[in-house]
Amino acid sequence: MSLRTLLALLLVLISLSSCKDMTKGKDLAETAIVDFHLKFNEGKFKELYAAGHPDLKAAATEEDFVKLLEAVSRKLGKQVKSTAGGWRINSFNLKTSVSLSQTTEFEQGKGTESFSYIVSGDSCQLQSYHIDSKDMLLK
Repeated sequence: MSLRTLLALLLVLISLSSCKDMTKGKDLAETAIVDFHLKFNEGKFKELYAAGHPDLKAAATEEDFVKLLEAVSRKLGKQVKSTAGGWRINSFNLKTSVSLSQTTEFEQGKGTESFSYIVSGDSCQLQSYHIDSKDMLLK
């Protein structure tokens, strides 16, 4: 087999593995958001951070991440209902990321949550979490 053929075959195999992550990525991230909300409602903020992707841990300390989720919980209460918004999947350099937004109702207000996950095989890890909530700011 020539070097050129071998390189082409390698590129095809790499492309196929990242396509697999892309096709499963949205479903995995949606399931992860359900799990996020369950843990959020149980106050398991440190557990959410511990399971996060290294990018999450590079962007925020455990203390800061926990303080953010405590503030959301204190001001808005538990998550009650979420409605899916937009989503985007990107694959670059063998790294597949899924970004989703949800309009979320809490016990004492509402907000738009944005989640980013890194997908690898059959699992995904939280890369970032943001919330935009007028109700939270005014309380």
